Amino acid sequence: MLRKIKFKEFKKLYRKNIIRDFPKNERPNLENFRKRILTNKEEVYIFEEEGIEKGYCIIAQLENYIFVDFLATYKESRGQGVGTKIIKELIEKYPNYNILLEVEDPKFAKDEKEKSIREKRIKFYEKSNFKMIKELQIKYSDLVIFKLMIFSIKEQNIQEIREEIKNFYSKIQNKKTLRKIEIKDI
Repeated sequence: MLRKIKFKEFKKLYRKNIIRDFPKNERPNLENFRKRILTNKEEVYIFEEEGIEKGYCIIAQLENYIFVDFLATYKESRGQGVGTKIIKELIEKYPNYNILLEVEDPKFAKDEKEKSIREKRIKFYEKSNFKMIKELQIKYSDLVIFKLMIFSIKEQNIQEIREEIKNFYSKIQNKKTLRKIEIKDI
């Protein structure tokens, strides 16, 4: 079951899990998260089964989409279908929204191991009926290149998606970081 948490509980999650689960160049610092959560720009959910925490997700509700900014399963719970359950609950919680998320582009992995991990993530989302949006790419400075994936309940418009993503980034990023983000047509 997904349980929404407040910032006080999020601090513990950040220090214990997010720092371990996401590389520094892919996650905001704690203060940036604080601002995003306290101003309701993003919501944080813990996934629990039988009172045991097993994973989490951080989402933003956009005008016509839900954007999954972070999703992770705790190391000790991996391989148990937890990620799939999180996605299923998000789909049930937001039945009238298409759901977007970013995945690192395997073509730009630094080595074969990283490429394999990225490809496995994409396959995981594809099993949950997400499709790659082939027309768009997101470049974060020279650090990471992302592709977008979508769980679609209604027809999507690439221009609308581009605008939603731009609006999302402009809400959560400072101006300096925002200048480093490029949404490209490919």
